[in-house]
Amino acid sequence: MRVVSDPIDRLAAAPPGAELAALLVGVDLTGLSSHDLIVVALARQRQLAHDEAALLRVFAELAARPQYQRCAAPDELAAGHAHRAVEAAGDEISLALRWTPGRATGRVALAVELLEDLPDTFAALEAGRIDADKARLIADRTRCLPDPDLRRRVETAVLPDAQTRTRSALDQRLRHEVIAADPAGADQRRRLAADRRYLGRPEPASPGGEDGMATLTVCGPAEDVTALWVATDAAARHAHASGDDRTLDQLRFDLLTGLAWTALESGHLGCCHPNCANAASTLASTSKPGEPIRDGAPPHAGPGDTARPADTAGPVVLGRRRGRPATVHVTVPIDALAGTGDAPGDLDGYGPIPAGAVRRITADATLRRLLTDPPTGGYSSTGAPPTPRPPTSPPTSSPGTGPAASPPATARPPRPRSTTGCPTPTAAAPAPPTPGRCTPVTTAPRPGTGSPSPPTRTAPPGGPSPPATTTASNPRPSGRS
Repeated sequence: MRVVSDPIDRLAAAPPGAELAALLVGVDLTGLSSHDLIVVALARQRQLAHDEAALLRVFAELAARPQYQRCAAPDELAAGHAHRAVEAAGDEISLALRWTPGRATGRVALAVELLEDLPDTFAALEAGRIDADKARLIADRTRCLPDPDLRRRVETAVLPDAQTRTRSALDQRLRHEVIAADPAGADQRRRLAADRRYLGRPEPASPGGEDGMATLTVCGPAEDVTALWVATDAAARHAHASGDDRTLDQLRFDLLTGLAWTALESGHLGCCHPNCANAASTLASTSKPGEPIRDGAPPHAGPGDTARPADTAGPVVLGRRRGRPATVHVTVPIDALAGTGDAPGDLDGYGPIPAGAVRRITADATLRRLLTDPPTGGYSSTGAPPTPRPPTSPPTSSPGTGPAASPPATARPPRPRSTTGCPTPTAAAPAPPTPGRCTPVTTAPRPGTGSPSPPTRTAPPGGPSPPATTTASNPRPSGRS
């Protein structure tokens, strides 16, 4: 039996509790090395987690007392009143600790939830293996599961390595396990949430709005928002690589806002007819930074303004990463793709998504088979060349190679017809437009700069698409399930 005599070694080995608290009191930080200070920090964190668990136990015990379990509301309020013991106890905690009622009630509710529904998570917190933030994350991510047994199944899956994972890595693992535990519920939540997709109104970016900046919230299905990001990022990278001196963040913003300025000038969003060309690029190229285009006439350029030549109007080419076109990547087990399984897929840049969402966005996709290693789940090799559509039945796994495939590399769901209100021609269909003659879309210069954004365009229906569109953009899937 090894005897630990060094104070730092005792700190490293001591479990959280009274002994560790006593050891920490006697530590003199000034004489410690950097390594020893890290040991002290770890010990403090274990003790802090232990003390947080002890405080949560007090809150849960308070909420269980009869005076908080009983409803004291008048009889006339009984019909519209739902008594919650955690709120009653939270009000008491709020007054005693000078916390806001919301914070106090949330802590009491978390205490009751961990002790009743997630006891192993509470035990890990009490033992100092995870901190309060991770314990709260486990409770938050599993709360959508309707069955307590499902919550504990997810808890059992993530706790063994929760101590060694960062919060972000634990969050990704939790999202994956929650979908895997209840695939049907995950798909239903996705469908209901998709009906609530929205674009928020501009809000001041700073508290008082004194700098004139604003934020715009885009909330919708992960695959759609990811497609927006991938396409905009690729166009910005190409412009940057072509010599534009703006930052990538500035280019992404200017490309998107340029679509809006051009739409306001042309009367419709995007080009939907070969005869809809207008002089938006000319107007935008001579506008002052931050000044809108009005009345079909360009405003006067001021000193220091930089006008982009009109002959630069044309498509915004999407840049390539490592020689590959910009695409939305989603990885999914082959049985889920074929419809015989419900394991979640992984949307690159976002994380786990339900199998139903994967099948929806890969309806018209380029697929690549990836063999995985069973013990680690890592990729062991890349399969044959891309195939245009998912197989009708899952192939058989080879011994020792794990799942037979984990593909899709590129998802390209069909785009719905335009609903921008553009006029539909009633005469005979015009001849296909010449490539490069579609409506040029330019961006308004960012306020405070004299550099307008590079133009882009969209092809009219029936006409040829810009070269990069077929391989680099990911249009929204048709319909909403």
